[in-house]
Amino acid sequence: MIRYAAYFLRGVLAVLYAPMRLLRRRDKVTLISRQSNTPSIDFQLLVQEFHRQSPTTDVVVLTYEFHTSVLRKVGYLGHIFTQMRHIATSRIVIVDTYCIPVSLLRHKPGLTIIQIWHALGSLKRFGYSILDAGEGSSSEIATIMRMHQNYDLVMCSAPACVPAFAEAFNTTTQYVAVNPLPRVDLLANPHYMGEQRRRLHRLFPELAQRPTVLFAPTFQKGQHFAADELHRYFAQRGYNLIAKPHPVALAGSLDTTSVRYAGHSAFELIAAADFLVTDYSSIMLEAAVADVPVFILAPDYEDYQEKRSFYIDFDAEVPSAIAGSFDDLLNHLETWDGDKTRLRRFASQYVSVPPDGTCTEHLVKTALSA
Repeated sequence: MIRYAAYFLRGVLAVLYAPMRLLRRRDKVTLISRQSNTPSIDFQLLVQEFHRQSPTTDVVVLTYEFHTSVLRKVGYLGHIFTQMRHIATSRIVIVDTYCIPVSLLRHKPGLTIIQIWHALGSLKRFGYSILDAGEGSSSEIATIMRMHQNYDLVMCSAPACVPAFAEAFNTTTQYVAVNPLPRVDLLANPHYMGEQRRRLHRLFPELAQRPTVLFAPTFQKGQHFAADELHRYFAQRGYNLIAKPHPVALAGSLDTTSVRYAGHSAFELIAAADFLVTDYSSIMLEAAVADVPVFILAPDYEDYQEKRSFYIDFDAEVPSAIAGSFDDLLNHLETWDGDKTRLRRFASQYVSVPPDGTCTEHLVKTALSA
């Protein structure tokens, strides 16, 4: 049934896109994402930099997150038509995830498509690396929907990530370039991070009173965390806890402590964190770039290796020993000697900050000259 629906969608979109291909291409850049309903910090920085480097270029941002409800999924079909119209009239399209019309449709010459992906590094396997396995997509549907096709360039965060990104996007290494996400410019800026920490301390005075743990695990189907219990656990041991797992992973409704920080993303809250705790999320690289100590809590590590697996030697390369329980984690926190050598080695291995200029400047310059 899904197979036939995919073929039907492919045919309908091709017919609807045909007259759009006749539209005049403009000096326009379109940024497309389905990661959230609002522009990410990466897109915000890119918009500013495109305006600086090319003031006459029109920049359009299209965001639509459809995983939250059936109604949003239905509404996304209409949003696809908006995407198609802007794709047909743009000279550059930048995406940070799979975009149906970008990959599925045949575009007229003169369009440059750049995939910047939404996560730093190449830690856990994704895309074509996990087809027909664990959390991966169906290879049949991936073929019908031309998953991750049509990219002229794929950006990754370091030379060490190039082979993994080539595999994940089913391309060759010649189409993968090193250019970390724009957010790295902020994470690597001590002045910016210091200002953000002071701002968050003014908003939430309790964060300045004792060590703060930012808990931000990756999303896994069927996994749930009771946030209220976690906050009590850490509070009794002298820590603030900010729980920022995926909303689906929080059991029941958010407790009052989680609601207090709900208006701020995990990215923003890194500035207020004294420690980051995660399992397999690439946020560990964001924290490492910001020089925030990273601790790994992964009670399902062996099972996850079977279900998803990694591009890296996870156990050997992550910035801390892997804790199997919260008690184990607490012991790692309390016995840590303050040495950041492993943390900084991890950051430099998987995020290559340019020696001159910013990540955002380099990305926009590359796009405009492509």
